[in-house]
Amino acid sequence: MKNKPLHVIVRFELKAGELDTLTALIRDFFEKEVSHFPGFISAKIHQNEAGTVLINYATWESTEHFHQFVMELASLSPIAQQIQAFRPTQDMVFEVSL
Repeated sequence: MKNKPLHVIVRFELKAGELDTLTALIRDFFEKEVSHFPGFISAKIHQNEAGTVLINYATWESTEHFHQFVMELASLSPIAQQIQAFRPTQDMVFEVSL
């Protein structure tokens, strides 16, 4: 059985003035570090109209690729540590076939 792609949804509840800083950090992290990591497929950033919620949606080839990324890059990256200061919550989900 082939591994299903993993979709990782990271949500941030933001205070006034945090949106632009966090968006820039996430873009920098994905452009400089994550996009080159094996198993990474894509990422998107979404925000609500008020700018108080930011959602980062990333797709990985498998759970194993994502866990390898967490252990080898995300846990050591200075940019990732700065992003963690914004108190993210995270869900890992799989697409359900209709």
